[in-house]
Amino acid sequence: MTDDLENIRRLKKKLRENLVKCADDPGVDAVHDTRTGTRRLQATLEDLLREIPIGDAGEPMRSAVTAAMRLLKKIRREAGPVRDLDVHRKLVEKLTKRAVNPVAEGMDEKGDATRLGKPDVLETPEAELRTTNVEQQADDLDAWLKHRRSELAVGLRAQGNDLAAKLDKRVEELGGALKARGARRAHKKPPGVVALDSFARLASEMQVLDAGNLHDFRKGAKKARYVAELAAQGDEHAKQVGETLKKLQDEIGDWHDWLVLAEEAHTALGDESLELIALLEGERERHFVAAMKMAAKLRGRLMGEWLAASQRPAARTAARRRVVGQPRSATL
Repeated sequence: MTDDLENIRRLKKKLRENLVKCADDPGVDAVHDTRTGTRRLQATLEDLLREIPIGDAGEPMRSAVTAAMRLLKKIRREAGPVRDLDVHRKLVEKLTKRAVNPVAEGMDEKGDATRLGKPDVLETPEAELRTTNVEQQADDLDAWLKHRRSELAVGLRAQGNDLAAKLDKRVEELGGALKARGARRAHKKPPGVVALDSFARLASEMQVLDAGNLHDFRKGAKKARYVAELAAQGDEHAKQVGETLKKLQDEIGDWHDWLVLAEEAHTALGDESLELIALLEGERERHFVAAMKMAAKLRGRLMGEWLAASQRPAARTAARRRVVGQPRSATL
């Protein structure tokens, strides 16, 4: 059995467990782990797909990989919107606490209100009596988000077991194709270098970032991050690349969450909650500035890492040639 298949089966097992949990009760953690599980397995399959030769010889393998990736996309479409609403409810809670009493609530390093032992609005939304306009508006928005989540979670609950069974089938088919392929891939690049290659392609495709493509840039960075995290423990370079990509992904993700939440507030509350909407739009703009700064900073760092990693094999080859006395070039 190849290392590829072992890794795919390990990731599939965890994703399957969370799909079954969602079929029973699509709670916050199960939904989050389901969406994350699809991303991790997707990154593994995309890495594998890049190594499959074009042509008839690689077609069975390519077909099995793409079929599995289509299923992962379907799972993500079910879990993703539910997870987003969980995140947005948390943001409403944080924003309300900070707006009402920022000194008492405190701030964390990113400017978010800390909990200080208060009840979680996701678990006990009735715990605090709202007294200000912002609090009342926040309650209305949270009620809308909660109802919307319940609607979307119905599909995930209904399809959880069926999706888990289909996942079993797709990975079994993929396993057969992998075994038929034979030996493991030779000369595979280290995960950290593969992740940097992925990020370099992304940076080349999106040379200028703005509000229109920043979220897509984040999704590409997330894929590169999961590639880095495929590394076994002890790969310090892959770990560092993954941590940098996660920092970039998180900063842009914060902005996108505030962006979508502001849009949801307009849809849910209209012009009846101007105070809350003004606060949400202020957070959206603040996080956009922070995300653009972080993207510029870490993009430069990662591209520098990629250039250095790209030059290392050539340098090693040149060094070996000098040792054995092989000329760098021949003249006629």
